[in-house]
Amino acid sequence: MKKTLCCVLLLGFLAAIAPFAALLLPSGGSPVSTPESTPAPIAEIPSLTPQPPAAAPAANADAGADLTLYDAALGQRITVPVKEFLIGAAACELPADWPDHAIQAQMVASHSYALSLGEDPMQVNSALCAGWTDSTVLQARWGDDFEENHTRFAALAEEVCDALLCYQGAPAAACYHSISAGKTEASQNVWLTALPYLQGVDSPWDTTVDEYEVTVTYSAEQVATMLQGLGLVPGDDPGSWFGAVDWDDAGYVESMEVCGTDFGGTTLRSAFALRSASFTVAYADGAFQLTTHGYGHGVGLSQYGAKAMAEGGADWREILTYYFPGCEIAE
Repeated sequence: MKKTLCCVLLLGFLAAIAPFAALLLPSGGSPVSTPESTPAPIAEIPSLTPQPPAAAPAANADAGADLTLYDAALGQRITVPVKEFLIGAAACELPADWPDHAIQAQMVASHSYALSLGEDPMQVNSALCAGWTDSTVLQARWGDDFEENHTRFAALAEEVCDALLCYQGAPAAACYHSISAGKTEASQNVWLTALPYLQGVDSPWDTTVDEYEVTVTYSAEQVATMLQGLGLVPGDDPGSWFGAVDWDDAGYVESMEVCGTDFGGTTLRSAFALRSASFTVAYADGAFQLTTHGYGHGVGLSQYGAKAMAEGGADWREILTYYFPGCEIAE
């Protein structure tokens, strides 16, 4: 897998990529996104990926209060009890067989993020299992393992339902992603909003994940069509289309010259349907190879980093305070 306007942004995103839908496949025919199965990372919906709220949250948030969500699948707001939210939020993001403390770190991160939005409801899509989902969807997803998994998730939720990750007394915008590029990204490099606890930390565990590095191949014709979608007119020499690259401190593309114009890495990630804004481009024999590192926007909690920390003995509190320096756990 945005600041409460996700439904509108999702429609805009779908409209933008519609003309290129047939072109967003590697030449081998496999989709760019990854199936939702272990050990593959969880697929993200770009317009539903959590990001910092537009305004500072209130410091008197009630951790035990029901949560108001906007469910795009229903086209309306819904009210969900805390424990039900924690179960559905974590189940959307992580495989059921992950370590307890990684799952609990995700639960508290999702809860804190939802409350950081203040009066604005968190945007979810229960049918797509994006952000949060209900038991009906989980029954279909988990099948015969539903009762066992649900019972376990419910017990984990019970232990952390009163916990929040806070910065200066207010719920933190605890953003999350699947795999970083080896260091998490600063929030202002993705959304322009600079938050002191979202300035990036080392996440070396991510580089050991099987799908940390993924390469997709596009023909020159496919790339030309994508570049036209950016308002560019590619020349006759595909080898000259991509130029100088500036990298930020976390290893993501800060800017890349494309057909003589500089574009931000996040813009190019969307244009080329890439897993990450940490990527390189190579051209040979009429085809482009785009190699990405990591999966997701890279800001905040790395889910695979949390998994590795939990497997190494860290509890959910240690995981969250590591990835969100300066934040505290309120229980």
